[in-house]
Amino acid sequence: MKGREKEKNKLLEFLSGANKACMVYGLRRIGKSYLIQNTLEISGKKFLYYECVEASLRTNLRLFCSLFGINPALPYATFLDAFIELGNRHKEIIIVIDEYQNLNKGDADADIDSLMQVAIDQMPKGMKIIICGSYVTAMKKLMHKDNPLFGRFDPVIHLNAFDYLDSSLFYEELSIREKIAFYAVFGGCPYINDKLNPQEGLKSNIVNILIEQDSTARNYIENQLFKEIKKIDGINDILSIITNGKRSYSDIQSRLTGKSNSYAADRLSILEEMEIVQKVAPINAPDNKKKTRYEIKDNLLRFYYAYIFPNRSVISILGGNTFFDSYISKSLDTFISYRFEGIAKEYFSRLAKNGQLPGILNIGTFYYDDPKAKRNGETDVALKFGDGYDIFEVKYLNDKMSKDLMEDEINKIKAIKSFTPREIGLVSASGFASAKNSTILIKGEDIYSVSYPADYK
Repeated sequence: MKGREKEKNKLLEFLSGANKACMVYGLRRIGKSYLIQNTLEISGKKFLYYECVEASLRTNLRLFCSLFGINPALPYATFLDAFIELGNRHKEIIIVIDEYQNLNKGDADADIDSLMQVAIDQMPKGMKIIICGSYVTAMKKLMHKDNPLFGRFDPVIHLNAFDYLDSSLFYEELSIREKIAFYAVFGGCPYINDKLNPQEGLKSNIVNILIEQDSTARNYIENQLFKEIKKIDGINDILSIITNGKRSYSDIQSRLTGKSNSYAADRLSILEEMEIVQKVAPINAPDNKKKTRYEIKDNLLRFYYAYIFPNRSVISILGGNTFFDSYISKSLDTFISYRFEGIAKEYFSRLAKNGQLPGILNIGTFYYDDPKAKRNGETDVALKFGDGYDIFEVKYLNDKMSKDLMEDEINKIKAIKSFTPREIGLVSASGFASAKNSTILIKGEDIYSVSYPADYK
């Protein structure tokens, strides 16, 4: 089970513990069902798996009973009745209810959560239940204090996309630079990564898995990922404005010609709740609304909205290979270089979680404004400590960073007169042409081995 050891162990603890109910949620195709079924098989526990359909509660109960051989003629009014029947048959049993949010689709007036709360509280001894769902917004509501199911789930497992390191398990044979490129384009969805053919190269995978109309990744984005919200007008408009960059709210709103002031806010709120878009700000100005930006979280979605979405008609005319050569190849390294900055942040996060950055308070970017020199901007990466900031510039280069470029990047940071960093560092995918004793130098090999330069530990 690639990259899910922590979550697997949580599930195993639940299965052997006293708690009765567990919740697993995350975006579609993130690996929820696989994690649950694989862990249950490892545990040796007997389980029954039911995936809710988009229909009424009554229909789902009928299908549930039919699937597990419960007499459909009996008046099973609730899941509790069905659970009691199953409890009478089995000394110990795990019930898995997947796509839980679908129970609400056909019964606008039914209090599904209250009915499930009663079922969980009165479940027969020896029975446990795992609730699973892919509509993140709906699943988060189950944890609200005013929801009948509040406090019923322990543990709650929020399954996220893989980071750069876990994603690289799907293409371990590639070079460091190739691993960076594959993650920058395809992101961390296990379902997509499992479909890659690394030995065929980046271009072939982009064409065959992402560009072509019926390709795996394109179908995933267009027909599965946004299934619950695709009827909401304007979602694609927002994402196609943000694409591969960071956009302020005012910038997004200004590009939505003829729309009300609440139009962008409402849709950004939905996308944030769904964990498709995130709001970011420099770590030295977290509450500065003028510096706050919105960005697409997942690399695959960034790529799709940067290249595929605005050019779908062109793709159908030119075909995948010609479209790649004409529209993608010249700017691909630039796209990847922006995403490499994100990889650097994920690397530092890994170090922090491993205890290799003692005293660290935050990871992000640093905003500087030097009126005298008429210079302002944001650094690529900044690490916040109690006594100041470590500042890093990040480069995705074909070759080792030259001595002259190293000097230029270091001097660029030193030229900022409004603050003095604790440490200055450089991150280079291909390494460095020379050493700099007063500078932290991090190579691509360091990032993928999660090691930090010994002199700076």
